[in-house]
Amino acid sequence: MIIGKDNLLKETLGSFPELFKDYFNDMLGSENEGFIPDALLKKIRRVIITGNGDSYAVSLAAESLGRRVFPDHYALRSLDVSRHFIFPGHDAENTLVIVISVSGNGARAAEAVKRAAVKGCNTLVVTRNPGSRASKESKYVLKINVPDSKAPYPANQTITFVSAMLTVYEFYLHAGVIRNIFSEEFSDNIRNELMNYMDLCCSKDFLEDMDSQMYDLADRWMKYKGYGFVGGGEDLVTAYFASAKFFEICGSMNFFNDSEDWCHIDYFQTDRDKIGMAVVAMSNNASYSRTVETIASMKKSGRDVVVISDKGKDDFEEGVVICRVPSAGYPYIAPLMNHIPLLMLANYISIRRGYEYFGGMDDRNPLFSQEGGINTIKSSKITIVD
Repeated sequence: MIIGKDNLLKETLGSFPELFKDYFNDMLGSENEGFIPDALLKKIRRVIITGNGDSYAVSLAAESLGRRVFPDHYALRSLDVSRHFIFPGHDAENTLVIVISVSGNGARAAEAVKRAAVKGCNTLVVTRNPGSRASKESKYVLKINVPDSKAPYPANQTITFVSAMLTVYEFYLHAGVIRNIFSEEFSDNIRNELMNYMDLCCSKDFLEDMDSQMYDLADRWMKYKGYGFVGGGEDLVTAYFASAKFFEICGSMNFFNDSEDWCHIDYFQTDRDKIGMAVVAMSNNASYSRTVETIASMKKSGRDVVVISDKGKDDFEEGVVICRVPSAGYPYIAPLMNHIPLLMLANYISIRRGYEYFGGMDDRNPLFSQEGGINTIKSSKITIVD
């Protein structure tokens, strides 16, 4: 099947530096002014950050930076916070529960906020919709200012993901200064690093190269029945996010794991020639050497492997496909943009298969629609346990 290139996705990604150029300006001022008093930020001893889907990926991406500001820090799924986490029986007023929910209307997000409040914790909802259900349950709200764009799916999902990530990073950078952990100079440097990384990954030359490489790769990968995504530490964030996009864009069977656990468990899969493996391996990640070993195991056991890395072929087993991305100044910056090649790959597989995103994005698709009680993300019963 011969198809044309999807220049709309490439062009939308190329617009990111312009869309986000002033993102940090006055983020915590104007309508967000006074979102959390500085005096409270100084007293907080424990932070629990949570979300579902892409928002969970944001919480994982921010964990490394957040732990530097609040050493007693947990990144958990919303269901764990709303039903299973054992909140400390004391000092609850010095615990901050951060719930990321772009819409703010999911049942689990509201439930997590309500349970945290019942336990006496301070709550912060990070959302695009300050009037949402979760926002109304929360003591504090931080608005995600998603840039205006007419971008189609899947590019619009990436805009939202990047907006949420930058918003949470800004919260931690701000809190780090207030708590005398970061200097103003350091926080400004991280902001500049984030924007510089976006510039590098959204440059015309980089996007042209990635678009061509993923366009060609999709011709082989469209035949696979499933896809695996692997990374360690911050690289696992990109693996998780990519697996989510492959579900939505391709409707494929996917899995993700870290580079150590993969060798203990996933290594023993059968039908290895029917599964495409995508591995994220940024060289300044603490798990890099282990991930390099894991990639060699994949290739030696008959897998088709694509590596997203800032290093070249000399670092990896012969025969793997290297998708070279720019280096990030800090490991926790990389998830902001290094998912771009895998987003492009998923998009081209979908186009080649003639598969409509989500299997159809209107009411004719019961899996996408709320009709009939099939998708219960918003209608799930809210229950406050213990």
